[in-house]
Amino acid sequence: MTPYSIAIRTLGTAGEKYIRELESIKRQTVQPDKVVVYIAEGYDKPAYTIGIEQYVYVKKGMVAQRALPYTEIHTPLVMLLDDDVELAPDSAQKMIDALEKHNLDCIAADTFQNHKMSLGQKVYAAMTNLVFPHHSDTWAFKVHGTGSFSYNNNPTKDVYLSQSAAGPASLWRKETLLAIHLEHEMWLERFGFAYGDDAVIFNKLYKNGYNLGIHYNSGILNLDAKTSSGNYQSNLMRFYTRSKATTLIWYRTCYHLPGNSAALRAWLLMCYAVKAICLIPIHLIASIKMHSHRVIANYARGIIDAVKTIRSTEFKQLPNYIINR
Repeated sequence: MTPYSIAIRTLGTAGEKYIRELESIKRQTVQPDKVVVYIAEGYDKPAYTIGIEQYVYVKKGMVAQRALPYTEIHTPLVMLLDDDVELAPDSAQKMIDALEKHNLDCIAADTFQNHKMSLGQKVYAAMTNLVFPHHSDTWAFKVHGTGSFSYNNNPTKDVYLSQSAAGPASLWRKETLLAIHLEHEMWLERFGFAYGDDAVIFNKLYKNGYNLGIHYNSGILNLDAKTSSGNYQSNLMRFYTRSKATTLIWYRTCYHLPGNSAALRAWLLMCYAVKAICLIPIHLIASIKMHSHRVIANYARGIIDAVKTIRSTEFKQLPNYIINR
């Protein structure tokens, strides 16, 4: 079996969830060659240890703590973990076996299980971000012209190909991880925390011609540690952040790609315009419910400021999303 190492990103504040993660790593039937914990500068190392971790201080950020050279890791495979997941004893073996069997460059665990949401949750996802279920024998997640994704509503196999993924747990070929240059996506950090970083990273993998898979039966559990996005969820500025971020992400990952014809760009622009219009009533309802006009105002301002950012010299100078392989 191909050897692997584990890379964990943390602030060192996940507490009991991080302990459960370390203990689950210790119980793996296939042990990692190395466990490297990339901890943000200025934070204390957790007191609990299983005795095999190597701590490396790096710049703070959801993207910054992923966009690394990984010089400490020498194995062909790297398992990237957040600090709030728990692995079943055979999770690593399942992920490695699936990666090799299906000739994948990366495989991610289905940690959020969209297909198991309640009907109310599915309706909410569709109404607030045009995220819909789909039925496919091939795809786990598909990314559409609106920038939103759809999810397989009835997976019947353990592993499906995918165009996107969630980020708490994924296994990569190290050469692929380095080849897609995550450091080019550091612009995401401008939101205070990296809103949409998973969508940008995994869709970049797919759109650069690599094979991405989703494992629906990896045994990896997301423990939902509190992160910096907690402040975002409780603040009216979340409507501004979300509309600005989704607009920029759509532009970079869908619209502004080398090779897109004028006709395709026109169609993509129409897709996003329809999405933006469809979301207006939802924000109006939220404004009424929250007794604040700032909800709809922040939504509109986010889109306007995103357009200004797109026209800025800084954004125009970002390296191409599609990399010449």
